[in-house]
Amino acid sequence: MLDSLHQGAQSKFAKVILALIIVPFALWGVESYIRSPGSTDEVARVAGQKISAQEFNQAIKENLDQLRAQYGNNLDATIAENPEFRQTVLDGIINQRLLLADAQRVGLTVSDRLLAERIAAIPGFQDNGKFSKIRYEGLLKAQGLTSAGFEARLRQDLMLQAYQQAVIGTPLVARSSTDRLIRLSEQTREISVANYVPEQFIAQVKIDDAAIKAYYDGHKTEFTIPDQVKVEYVVLSAVELAGQMAVPEDEIKRYYDEHTAQYKQGEERQASHILITAPVGASDADKKAALAKAEDLLKQAKQNPQQFAALAEKNSQDPGSAPKGGDLGSFGRGAMVKAFDEAVFQMTKDEIRGPVQSEFGYHIIKLTGITPEKTKTLAEVTPEIVAEIKKQKASKKFTEIAEPFSNTVYEQSASLKPAADAYKLTIKQSPFITRQSGVLPELSNEKLLTAIFGDEVLKNKRNTEAVEVAPNVLVAARLLEFKAAVLRPLVEVSADISKRLARQEAGKLAIKQGKAQLEQINKGSVPADMQWSPPQQASRQQPGVLTPEAIEEAFKTATKTLPAYTGVENPQGGYSIVKITKVTDGVQTDEVKKRVFADRLNSVAAQSEFAALLASLRQAAEVTVKKDLLEKKG
Repeated sequence: MLDSLHQGAQSKFAKVILALIIVPFALWGVESYIRSPGSTDEVARVAGQKISAQEFNQAIKENLDQLRAQYGNNLDATIAENPEFRQTVLDGIINQRLLLADAQRVGLTVSDRLLAERIAAIPGFQDNGKFSKIRYEGLLKAQGLTSAGFEARLRQDLMLQAYQQAVIGTPLVARSSTDRLIRLSEQTREISVANYVPEQFIAQVKIDDAAIKAYYDGHKTEFTIPDQVKVEYVVLSAVELAGQMAVPEDEIKRYYDEHTAQYKQGEERQASHILITAPVGASDADKKAALAKAEDLLKQAKQNPQQFAALAEKNSQDPGSAPKGGDLGSFGRGAMVKAFDEAVFQMTKDEIRGPVQSEFGYHIIKLTGITPEKTKTLAEVTPEIVAEIKKQKASKKFTEIAEPFSNTVYEQSASLKPAADAYKLTIKQSPFITRQSGVLPELSNEKLLTAIFGDEVLKNKRNTEAVEVAPNVLVAARLLEFKAAVLRPLVEVSADISKRLARQEAGKLAIKQGKAQLEQINKGSVPADMQWSPPQQASRQQPGVLTPEAIEEAFKTATKTLPAYTGVENPQGGYSIVKITKVTDGVQTDEVKKRVFADRLNSVAAQSEFAALLASLRQAAEVTVKKDLLEKKG
């Protein structure tokens, strides 16, 4: 509940986040508006309009940048060459063209005023919270863009947003469908399970030497220790360069003076509350009862302010703060939902006020502390400023020396020392690594590992190229020691193989026994000695100890006659017989829950409708794709 108090205020930032998303999304598309045509190759044509190789390659680059930001070193370096990835990117461009054409056909437009408002709301274009034309033009220029081109693309993006919202906002699911979904989703079943596990049948299994040998011969890759190498390597990164940067005191002072506004701390207040819930969907009677209880608690709190914490702990229906006597900690303006926030920032210290109504119910509030607005001193923020200046300098330095560093590594490929000496880098050594695992994060990049295990390194004893393993991080390596792949001898692994085969065979016997038992039960004969687990209430959302496979099978089973029985193989081996003895449908009286499920159904319907729209637009338009250029590595 405490988190929910913050939720309303946080939603105000959604528009800002969307604005931040719009900018990089728009930037890749704007290339075709503001830069020279470059290559005239067409990757595809949509309703007579071409999609150039340049536009496609830029979209590939932007998608990769977004994936790197999300997955870091875990991103497969060769994904840009993956045909499915390239086709997905191209489909995204085609879909945009189709949607934009249809939006224009139906007469959607974006006014100059709305466009200006959206641009002004983008934080990157603001100075002290206000739109700065100088920053706007400067940032676009730094990206090689023009304001006309950027605004043209942003106008299209806004048009597409409005168009998509018009489509996905139309589906309405019948109330009967919502009620049925609630009943099924919230349904609980009383379930018992009888398990047949491999361990029960191990004693019946005998694995001979021939079977072990046959498995070994057929699975030698499992028992092969792959090629291993030990390498030395150097890392050129903005982070490492930051440690080399000096920051004079006058530079620190100048930075502080230019950014004083960001070191201002707004007034904060500390408060405790007692919440009596009365959500928006509550009945008038429930709201009236909640208000009466809140008024009574307000009276008690004012009569004995020292007992506020005890009253909150006993009566508050906010599970997050009640155990702490209602304490919500310190927070600034806008951190809480509007009604609560406005009340708190009008109160004096130790004042008790209420009932204050919000979307969660009625609050009795006690203001326990006030921290006035202040500006952090230069001394307080010096470490932060030094780190920021070093970061900026290091980023600039990295950009300047990345290419010379790469050239040195390549041109003087017999050693890493020239590059290390030139750029004050430490030559590091790795433990033994394989092609599949770099162990160290900086050596876990697939492109780098491919280079390390390539002929240039293993046979010709040269440096790898400088590989970008993460944004602003280049790594080059060379071979120190090589161990060829080796097959572990049969005698070393035979015991493990025997255990593995025995469990597999025991699992088959367990499945056979379980299925035979279920067949007997379905014929009307339930063995009296079956070992059932204690009955438990289970639902799709709360399966308890049941496996996903067991719960799915249990809820697929017809329950016209009870008890009902079904069976399922276990992922870990063996078989489970599931007995269903009772079925209870979910309740339908919770209006809030009904709205949640209705929204969920509407979302599914909207997605389906949007997909159908795209399919029809694509079918109606002439779309041609040049497969040879699509498969080119741009």
